[in-house]
Amino acid sequence: MSRNESELHLQSRLRSADKKALGQIYVQHKTAFLNYAVNFNISKTIATDIYQDAIIALYQSFVVNKLELEKSSIKTYLFGIGKHKIYQYLKQQKRLTNTGFNEDNSYETIDLKEDVPTLHQKQLSKHLKQISESCQTILKLFYYRGLTIDEIVEQTDYKDSATVRSHKSRCMKRLKTLFKVV
Repeated sequence: MSRNESELHLQSRLRSADKKALGQIYVQHKTAFLNYAVNFNISKTIATDIYQDAIIALYQSFVVNKLELEKSSIKTYLFGIGKHKIYQYLKQQKRLTNTGFNEDNSYETIDLKEDVPTLHQKQLSKHLKQISESCQTILKLFYYRGLTIDEIVEQTDYKDSATVRSHKSRCMKRLKTLFKVV
């Protein structure tokens, strides 16, 4: 069974309220989500609670709304829910003043509680504007949205994962070079 077929089969199982499918997803993505949540400076306990809430929301979307994901994977959808819940948590804690998204849902910057961004945040923001649009896109997808190389291939026009890895590597080298110039 190909990756797409197994993904579609898993979605079908979720729509039919298969709790074993939910358990499979829970175990399969938990570690990656907790590692992703570290980027938001929240405790492992809070991250686990948020992950469990995201799993429940994902399950309800499939069972109640009969969700069918055509362009994204279950993991991408789950992480999207989880990220939204992290933002809600941070906002409640007054640690997040902006959702980090423009009107068109593209990622920009997250303004944390500190009134004055750190020197590194200012430099990163400045240098990101100096690299190509394609570099900005690939780095934001990988580092800010937490997508895997394969998920980036699915969501963009890149032909394969080797091309994405190579392009990401060149973009990071360019960004590092800009930091050294300063």
